[in-house]
Amino acid sequence: MPGESKTNLTPGSTNDELARRDELAVRLRWLVGLRWVALGGVVLAVLLAGVLDLVRSPVPLLAVAALMLCFNLGFQSLHRLRFPRTLRALSSEALMQIGLDVIGLGVLIFFSGGLSNPFVFYFMLHVGIAATLLDRSTAYGVAALTTGVCAFLAAAHHIDWLGSWPLRGPLEVTYNSPLGQWVVVFALGTTLLFSVYLVSTIMTHLRSRDRDVRRLNADLAERLRLLAATEHKLSDEHQRARAILDCMDEGVIVVDLGGQVLLANSAAQARAIGTLEETLQRAGVAEGPAAPARQPAAASASGNGEACGDDHCEHDQINDQLAKAVARGGKLDAAALVRLGGDAPPAPPPAPRLHPPLAPKRVEIALDGRIFENTASTVRTMDNEPLGLVVVSRDVTERRSLEKQVVHAEKLHAAGSLAAGVAHELNTPLGTILGYAQMLLEDAASDQARKDLRAIEDQARRCRKIVQGLLDFARKPGGERSLRSVGELTRKAVELTAHALEMRGIHLKHLGPASEDRSGLLSVNANQIEQVLVNLITNAADAIEEAAARGPSMDSDGGGTIGIGGSFDPATGQALVFVEDDGPGVPEDLRREIFEPFFTTKVAGKGTGLGLSIARRMIEDHGGTLVLSARKDGRSGARFEVRLPAVPRGAGRASSAAAVN
Repeated sequence: MPGESKTNLTPGSTNDELARRDELAVRLRWLVGLRWVALGGVVLAVLLAGVLDLVRSPVPLLAVAALMLCFNLGFQSLHRLRFPRTLRALSSEALMQIGLDVIGLGVLIFFSGGLSNPFVFYFMLHVGIAATLLDRSTAYGVAALTTGVCAFLAAAHHIDWLGSWPLRGPLEVTYNSPLGQWVVVFALGTTLLFSVYLVSTIMTHLRSRDRDVRRLNADLAERLRLLAATEHKLSDEHQRARAILDCMDEGVIVVDLGGQVLLANSAAQARAIGTLEETLQRAGVAEGPAAPARQPAAASASGNGEACGDDHCEHDQINDQLAKAVARGGKLDAAALVRLGGDAPPAPPPAPRLHPPLAPKRVEIALDGRIFENTASTVRTMDNEPLGLVVVSRDVTERRSLEKQVVHAEKLHAAGSLAAGVAHELNTPLGTILGYAQMLLEDAASDQARKDLRAIEDQARRCRKIVQGLLDFARKPGGERSLRSVGELTRKAVELTAHALEMRGIHLKHLGPASEDRSGLLSVNANQIEQVLVNLITNAADAIEEAAARGPSMDSDGGGTIGIGGSFDPATGQALVFVEDDGPGVPEDLRREIFEPFFTTKVAGKGTGLGLSIARRMIEDHGGTLVLSARKDGRSGARFEVRLPAVPRGAGRASSAAAVN
């Protein structure tokens, strides 16, 4: 109830006692409020009786009312304190309040005519309140007290204690014999006892029902709490599963047997949804194209299929439909039901258009230059009944490219082995050509002959150098390191790539230093560093060719040029090797990603995205760094810088001497 105060649960109390105590506290406050109304009525009735001269003197009555007012103020103050009290204390207070009311009412009736006063029946109200608030035995005690007060009033009249306080005027009642007053006492007493029995029985039944309701409410609240906790847990599990699905690179789609999408993660929404129907068709699990959504029966459809806007025509059609329905045994079709104002019967569920496969079906789909491997599997219940399908889409573009690269690498390995054998075979005729050219040069008679023989000798030496470079590059790399200068490394890279770049129309410039410069030696695996530099040069050449295919750049002079060079900084003890080109350069938003594995800006099938990541790892294994920077001259293009720690000068000489010895 509003304004109800919950007192604290004392040790040993039960839930029923707690509810009974709270109920009693509320009703006692209600009784205090009711008493204020009753005292106000008493005061008005006494004043009116004094004006009409119905009582001998209103002073005793007002004095009793004032005393009852003081008692009520005390009870009201007690309840305003709202300190915790036990059920026993509240029951004692209820007995005290009702007992004082009975005694107060008896005193008021004593000074206003005794049993001849019609207000004597107010005793029944107090007994009813007692039966409502107190237990049955205590209520019987209140009824006995009330009967005793009535007996006292009868005895006081019999011995003439009330002779001087009778009612006057039309309210004056005179009993012809004392037996009449005792009959009233007996009737009132038995009525009070019967009222206590009746009210207490009803209250006991109501309290029992109230306890049952409270227990049901508590059980329902507990079940609701468990249900809410279960729903919260299921929601958390759903969100967790959804988050896991959204984090997957594979697209996941769940469809029912009708082909409707029930769930799709972020990856699927980005790419796999568009290929779902093709996947189902190629996997052989779909009968045909997806069926359009079912539309409800049109309410305007007429019985004979013709439109009708006239009211008379519409009534005729309704009559025709009713006649047909009677002929069919009282069954109306959907259109007739809608026309007559009824609800159309629910449409039958669509027939399954998907046939769940017994084993997963895999198909490959090409979309926007990417290759996707889509797998369709059946989702089943615990009873092994099919519910739908789950389609998992994986992007296998890189895997297919790597497979091709592996095959290509095997071919290169075989070609390298063949080239090494051919190079060994070519060394002998090249040596013979070079020897005969030198011999003929000694016997040459004219300047033109000597010039031609020197040209033959130079070209033979060049062929020999190219063959030796092929042998060195095809040789399996070892884990040993040796001392190399920056110039030696850069010139070796130029020798390995210059001829191939010239065939592609790209000029390769060597920007120094000279190979004889031994000021800053590097302890490196020469084959790995050469592989890094060759990779950087090849990437630059590919970028120049792709830019040329798109058209000349406004920032370029039209030439395809790659520069490679290096330097040594004694202050930092590091050597710098750089490869720069005049191609389109690397966009700003891709500078952080180009060193990631499998990231490439080349077209599918031309690059794996592993070259720069492997190159950086090789350089870091040597204690150096590989970074992308802008060209120093401000022109467009890319510049890759390799920084490697140099060997101290003394250590370099000692190592060289040890190698000589």
